[in-house]
Amino acid sequence: MKNLIFGFWKYGFIPLCQVIIEQWLISLSVIMLIAYLCSDSETAIYAWFLIGAFALYSAIKAIIEIFIEVRNYIKSDNLEAKTLILQKTGGKIFDFALCAVGIFQALRIFSHISRITKSTSSAVNVVDDVAGAISKFLENLKR
Repeated sequence: MKNLIFGFWKYGFIPLCQVIIEQWLISLSVIMLIAYLCSDSETAIYAWFLIGAFALYSAIKAIIEIFIEVRNYIKSDNLEAKTLILQKTGGKIFDFALCAVGIFQALRIFSHISRITKSTSSAVNVVDDVAGAISKFLENLKR
């Protein structure tokens, strides 16, 4: 568990911050594009669709990488290699968690749109509740 948490930090959060700092111009451009698209009600749905699609792609990629790391862990006999694999798996779990938040937020926006048009389905309501719970959980973690 200690190695997973260490990997969550070392191979998840720190590389994310490094990429944002190194690619600050691209990061700022993407944020400005999303903010611009979300500022207009006609293009906001496209912005949230792009966010959701990219988050879904990244989450699937992270899950595949987690399974690969687990397979490598099972095959490995070296204790140091197993430790490194656990740490990298922690980083992949961070990636997946971040993507899941993006997916749930995009689905939450879509559920609000469907409520406005009165065509809400029970599956979207469940996703909305889960996204709300995750948002509350993240807000509590920030405090």
